[in-house]
This record gives sequence, structure tokens and C-alpha cells, in this order.
Amino acid sequence: MAIANVKLRDELHAQSIRDPLTGLYNRRFFLDTMRRLLIGAGRQKQTFSRVSFDADTFKLFNDNHGHDAGDVVLQAISEKLLDVVPGDAIDCRMGGEEFAVILPDCMLKSAQGIANQMREVIADTQVQYVHGTLPKITISAGVSSFPQHGKTPQILLKQADEARYTAKANGRNCVVVAPKPKAL
Repeated sequence: MAIANVKLRDELHAQSIRDPLTGLYNRRFFLDTMRRLLIGAGRQKQTFSRVSFDADTFKLFNDNHGHDAGDVVLQAISEKLLDVVPGDAIDCRMGGEEFAVILPDCMLKSAQGIANQMREVIADTQVQYVHGTLPKITISAGVSSFPQHGKTPQILLKQADEARYTAKANGRNCVVVAPKPKAL
């Protein structure tokens, strides 16, 4: 009985921090981890970066191909993400077609390179579904780093998200680094 209880507790814990579709961490786990990482990085004078990205024109994709096909694409994106990012990265599905990655001990330039590599790998991915290959999906990404873009989770999230919006405004399928804020 005690072993069954431990297994059940472990299963429930995994369900509380993982996205059921992709297996990536969920938003709650991501934000908790980011808060802890900020405290440690601030004390030890370390840096880390955050990448925010989403699938371009995903609503239109779902409208044209259905939500089941969209789910298959989200699973493919998460698999490719895990292939590209370093093992110490915290990969998350924030919700819908939006993803985020925390890259511990990663400078801004390296994070930009990893985000571009993710973008290229995902753009080259061919997803098979029922009767054939689905149209290619691209992503738009924004990158921010601690401490140059902010010292709180909210500011770092906002900086990366605004850079992602700029990537979308610049024609999609690109990576934009957040500008350094005027006042921290």
C-alpha cells in the first residue's frame, strides 16, 4: 500500500507540472522555476536567457486542417525543441501554440543562436498526418536575458514576449532580441 501511495503521489506531481499533450513543463512550473533561478542568479552574479516563441499563423492552420492535426504539429514542435536545446534547459508549453525556454548560464548571443537553430529545425520539419504531409510550420521568437533585460520574472517575460511580437511584425519566421530597457 505504501509503494502504491508513493507511485500515485509521483504520478500526481508529474501531472501537476507537465503539459499532457507535449510532455513539456507547464506554465506554473516554468514561472516557479524562473523565480528560483532569478534568486540564485542574482546572488551568484550569473546570467540566464529566456526564449519565447509560438507557431506562426496557427489559428489559420487549425481552421484549415483541424485541431487534431494542430495537436500533432504541437507534439512535433516539442520533440524538435528537445532535440535542439541543451539538457539543462527548462522547456515549457505556456498554452495554445506558445512555448518558452529558460537557458541557464546562457549569454544573450548564445540564446539567440539556439533560438535560430530551433527556428530552422522546426521550419524544416515535415509532419505526417493521416493522408500525407502537413504544410510546414514556422515560429517567431523573442529572446531576453538576465540581468540586462530585467531582474524580475514579469519584466523578463514581457521583454521576450515583446521581442516575439516584433518578430511577427517583421514578417514571422525570425528571432528578435529584446532591446535593453531604458530603466531597470
